[in-house]
Amino acid sequence: MAPESPELRVILVGRTGLDARLRVDPGIEVIRARTPLDAIGELSDPIDDRSPAAAVVVVAPDAEPPVNGDSASRGDNLPNFLAGLRHVDPCVRVFRVGAGSAQAGLYDGVVEANATAQTLREMLREAAADGRARTDGVDRERPSADTAVDPIVDALLAAGSERPIGDAPMVERLLRGGEALAEGLALIRDRTGRADVEFMPPGAERDAAGAVALVPGGAGGAPAGVLRSAGATPEELHPHAAWLGLWLRLSSQLGELRQAAFRDPVTGAWNRRYFDRFLTVAIDRAREARRSLTVLVFDIDNFKQFNDEHGHGAGDEILRETVRMLTSVVRPTDRVCRIGGDEFAVIFYEPHGPRDPGSRHPTSVFDIAQRFQRQVHSCRFPKLAGLAPGTLTISGGLATFPWDGSTAEKLLDRADRLALESKRAGKNVITLGPGALKLRDGGSPE
Repeated sequence: MAPESPELRVILVGRTGLDARLRVDPGIEVIRARTPLDAIGELSDPIDDRSPAAAVVVVAPDAEPPVNGDSASRGDNLPNFLAGLRHVDPCVRVFRVGAGSAQAGLYDGVVEANATAQTLREMLREAAADGRARTDGVDRERPSADTAVDPIVDALLAAGSERPIGDAPMVERLLRGGEALAEGLALIRDRTGRADVEFMPPGAERDAAGAVALVPGGAGGAPAGVLRSAGATPEELHPHAAWLGLWLRLSSQLGELRQAAFRDPVTGAWNRRYFDRFLTVAIDRAREARRSLTVLVFDIDNFKQFNDEHGHGAGDEILRETVRMLTSVVRPTDRVCRIGGDEFAVIFYEPHGPRDPGSRHPTSVFDIAQRFQRQVHSCRFPKLAGLAPGTLTISGGLATFPWDGSTAEKLLDRADRLALESKRAGKNVITLGPGALKLRDGGSPE
């Protein structure tokens, strides 16, 4: 029998003490976030299309942002944190553990730390259902001045009672990390009954035939583009153009949130937060499909020495170029992550199996790793002056699921230990785990 799909995401921020009581319920997907910014990132970017859309955030006292802070960041103070969450998902409900804070009134409710598991689960499910109900116009509440969301969301909440229902596909697409323009155009064509409505880039109105309406852009005032239709009037198109402009702005801002939450700012690689989440889900999918999955963990040999002798600018260049080279040799479904200072991990993941029927997973992965290893060794890094090429090397370990590790933690630990063996072997070495080694050589890991 297939496992029950979760119907509710619960994001726990800080040490809530609720994990164990919630994880026993297969209908709840429990996600832990260390900081408020982590929670915004988790809400904005579910790891895959199986994550529930309904979400509740529960904040522990140790992770609660202060009331005041630098207004430039969404997670730096409590009002900005709550606004950031509601910006991402207007339907989200946010609770605090315990009522001790003077700011508890800013939340949607309080979760008692000693609540029973059944009471806790029922309360959170009801909260999520209430959040969805409040977007259908039946029980609409405008946000207070203290917790006002971004003007985009405020405008959407003020639109008609029928609007959020029709916007549900847009909300779903953005929550899944999708792009807003195609879905927005489809909704506009459906609402106007005009199949010829199209979006054109800024300036195209000069050459467009038929009615046009400017789609507003961001804070700078430049238009995002125009809507055009041969059969409509400008007055008919104008409200739809304004509506689409709001969604395009929201889509852009959500993209920035995802970048801040899951990307390493120096190299552009996925960060450790993303690595931990993705590897767990990828292993679950590989287990269901009875496929292999391999993790390469490596670092740059003697990186600290290069950093100390040539400066952090040279060190950052090495890190960026390393990610660029690695990204150029991996496959589109693989994930390149920076999980430490000069430590990287690659998740070699083929969700639909190898495209080449004759390809063996560990063999192709090892070939990729060796090609990348040679690229690093032969690369000329300008800021290392006369020391390159031939100066830099990498040492790593390859571990393959399920034989070298049956969980994300075990697989990463095995790859880490294999990388350490590579260091002890003289560096510039990639060591394979027993399972990966036997499969590469055509044998059975059993």
